[in-house]
Amino acid sequence: MEKQYLTREKIIGKQVIDSKAMNMGTVKDLSFDLVARDFSLIIKAEADKEITVNSKNVKVVGDVILLAVAAETFETPAPPPTPEESPPASPPTTPSPSATPGLCSGCGFQNESSSKFCIKCGSKL
Repeated sequence: MEKQYLTREKIIGKQVIDSKAMNMGTVKDLSFDLVARDFSLIIKAEADKEITVNSKNVKVVGDVILLAVAAETFETPAPPPTPEESPPASPPTTPSPSATPGLCSGCGFQNESSSKFCIKCGSKL
């Protein structure tokens, strides 16, 4: 029997059902975390709302994708505060020449000293 592998093309467009048998939407895209060697589903829900579901919450993939948890687990966060409520923004920090080689100023991940881009967030080092 030949082993079947799921590809991005086979997953995008599949219907996603939560653990309470409720339709959450369809898979719009996948996102990958190369450091953690993990992926997440980006689901297009009603009213063009997007929900991101980590692969740890996927129970099985078949004709549809069945999640191990209920949709309430993925409630969208509250919108960011309006400008008058938010504290004043600090100026962006630029790394000094004596900064640790390979340390990403964007996310703080320690890359190889010879790296030109961060493998976690993709920022130029």
